[in-house]
Amino acid sequence: MFKRISAAVLAAAAVALLATPPAQADAPARYVAMGSSFAAGPGIPPQQTGTPAACGRSTKNYASLVAGSRGLALTDVTCSGATTANILTAGQAGQPPQIEAVTRDTRLVTITIGGNDVGYVGSLFTYGCQNTGGANCGQVDRNAVRTALTTVHEKIGAVIAEVHRRAPRARVLVVDYLTIVPGERPACDGVPLTPEQLAFEREVADRLATAPRRAARAERATLVPAAAASADHDACAAAPWMERYSTAQGRVPYHPNEAGMTAVAELITARLR
Repeated sequence: MFKRISAAVLAAAAVALLATPPAQADAPARYVAMGSSFAAGPGIPPQQTGTPAACGRSTKNYASLVAGSRGLALTDVTCSGATTANILTAGQAGQPPQIEAVTRDTRLVTITIGGNDVGYVGSLFTYGCQNTGGANCGQVDRNAVRTALTTVHEKIGAVIAEVHRRAPRARVLVVDYLTIVPGERPACDGVPLTPEQLAFEREVADRLATAPRRAARAERATLVPAAAASADHDACAAAPWMERYSTAQGRVPYHPNEAGMTAVAELITARLR
């Protein structure tokens, strides 16, 4: 009798083990991508379905490429036009602040932010409009841009700090902005900037690249130096990672192309190894 009961118990236990779902540790690690258009990938087809069209999230943006290659469970809340406020406090395109996607079980976060806080691409659009005979182009307030550049590292730092608070075990990668204008060569056809405007935009780009580096160092994050890696792949380069102001229909001027997103994904993957 005792032996029969023991055998039954053992058999039941074996069935229970076979029915037990895989351990939680086997589930894909949760990855949250936050940031502005240089993370979202507007104009790069195909765009993600079921997401706000205004955000312009591509299925080939760097977060999607990283998640696919590493087997990660991606939550992509990137959105074109986002500022640090849109990550921390202000909703955008009918979506809540991006930070709400970060939870305690998040294991990886990537951030590309700060360019819209200082009006970087906006200033390039304004000059492009002015120099190609556009209407209602507006003006570039250089003093305002330079003032914003003095504090943007603190705003990026506040984003990193809040990620750490919400997800203490997450690895945080701060990805700076891909290079748009040539660093030493003159501007080319399709990049309508005067030499004086080009010098100003180089200043903005250099100072904007410094901000995430300072923030990452101060707040215990890892910098992914996309700006330095793309120095020879600006919009005027032979192998550009960036669209020109004059670009094909459907593409977004002065924004990353497929090659740029692939390059950033490779930089991130290298850091993860």
